[in-house]
Amino acid sequence: MTEKRLLIVSGTHGNEINPIWAVEKFKKSINFECKDRNLEFILGNPNACEKGLRYIDVDLNRSFNVERTKSNENLYEIKRAEFLLNNFGINSSQPYHSVIDLHTTTSCMGTSIVMYGRREKDFCLAAILQNKFGLPIYLHEKDHKQTGFLVEAWPSGLVLEIGPVAQNHYNPEIVDRFVLILNFLKELFDNFKTSQINLPEEITVFVHQYSIDYPRDKDYKINALIHPQRINKDWCLLNVGEPLFKDISGENIIYKGSGPVYPVFIGEAAYREKRIAMSFTEKEIIKCSENWKKSFLN
Repeated sequence: MTEKRLLIVSGTHGNEINPIWAVEKFKKSINFECKDRNLEFILGNPNACEKGLRYIDVDLNRSFNVERTKSNENLYEIKRAEFLLNNFGINSSQPYHSVIDLHTTTSCMGTSIVMYGRREKDFCLAAILQNKFGLPIYLHEKDHKQTGFLVEAWPSGLVLEIGPVAQNHYNPEIVDRFVLILNFLKELFDNFKTSQINLPEEITVFVHQYSIDYPRDKDYKINALIHPQRINKDWCLLNVGEPLFKDISGENIIYKGSGPVYPVFIGEAAYREKRIAMSFTEKEIIKCSENWKKSFLN
């Protein structure tokens, strides 16, 4: 078993300000010093944070993609992604093995975990967190339009997502939720060599199927809003035939999918530019494996 080092990233999106405050509060509470060998904090997108914007040129959390880097190398976030990898990536002079990317959402997601793909190390860490805090897990896969996520560029990594909270709005309760989990993660990695990792028998994940846009008219303008019965119902079952949107005339638009789904990131403000009103998931129960633990520890 080797030493493991954890990188905590806040401010990946510059208008998500609660994670930044939470990191400063946490560092003060533990008298953090930069010489701590196992833990480091970095502001993901400092220019966007200074301006209170999600990003300057492109979304930093879609910029860790080799093909995109080659064709957009002069964009600020592409350069920033390269800087983060060169200084904190697994092939840097002081490599970090795991990364936690802190985010907030305007959707009613509560405190949740986002995984990208089915890496064993990620499953292990997600299982530990779900077992400790009861957090729902959104497993994002099968979406070729959304790639280049920050945590995918490290051997293991998860997104910690908390909401709802408006962009550029502080919420002390959300700050404290971040701090609680940061304390647990520090203890886990501080005692890595001696920690007994006990996984539950199984975990529940919500597996991404596809995303949907708002209904639009012939000029591509939004002409229906999320139905009042569906607002703030992230993680809740949506059955075929139930109302999903309400159009500008007040008529209901029902869900006509092939089967029941669990919507997440319902009405996320930042996703409107990506033409995403919500994403549909299906619930999956996954048996925990000893291989997850072995992969995480090695």
